[in-house]
Amino acid sequence: MIGTFPENEMTWSRDRSCCNEIEILDKIGSCKSSGEESMKLPELGPVVLGYHGTSSEAADKILRDGFLTSDNDYDWLGRGVYFFQDAPGRAWEWARQNHEADPAVIVAEIQLANCMDLLDVSWNSVLSDAYDSYLNLLRQSGSSPPRQSGGAHPLDRAVINYTVGVLEEAGIRIDCVRAAFREGRPVYQDSALYDRAHVQIAVRDTASCIKRIGRERGV
Repeated sequence: MIGTFPENEMTWSRDRSCCNEIEILDKIGSCKSSGEESMKLPELGPVVLGYHGTSSEAADKILRDGFLTSDNDYDWLGRGVYFFQDAPGRAWEWARQNHEADPAVIVAEIQLANCMDLLDVSWNSVLSDAYDSYLNLLRQSGSSPPRQSGGAHPLDRAVINYTVGVLEEAGIRIDCVRAAFREGRPVYQDSALYDRAHVQIAVRDTASCIKRIGRERGV
């Protein structure tokens, strides 16, 4: 059961500690074929704040019934409920662009349990091996990989969903995925800072990761 924030209480503590060090597989294929537990994830990772842009009507339904999982072709981090981490302004901007008549934002306390945390470069080799394995499967079936276009990232979605599936077959559970996304334009000329850059979280298992939710006040 997901708790809700009291209307007059929108503050909470943040636990930034991780329980275990992540040990990354040299080859993801060995994980699929071996019964050994060669990768360990922190079951209870740090707690962060996530902001989910939506409509006011949908926000009421979320508070009453819980989140619906997104599984669109353009969902770059794979299946899940999507949040902007620590970025209420960006969530409000998204909500107003997509629900102009009645924008709303849900704030959630998210524990990064069993997280594929792509902010950690150790995951790069895992995704690279998974991509190679995924392409081999496509070649064997005579299929082509999805093509990235504009704001849609079906290839990233497919590779992450495939990676999660391989890990889960080996008994390694993934409840959420986190990554940084460069978006928008340089903040100023020749800048490496982008005006819509953000960290995004896709929560695959809301029961494990989402502790409390509530409506975020407008900004």
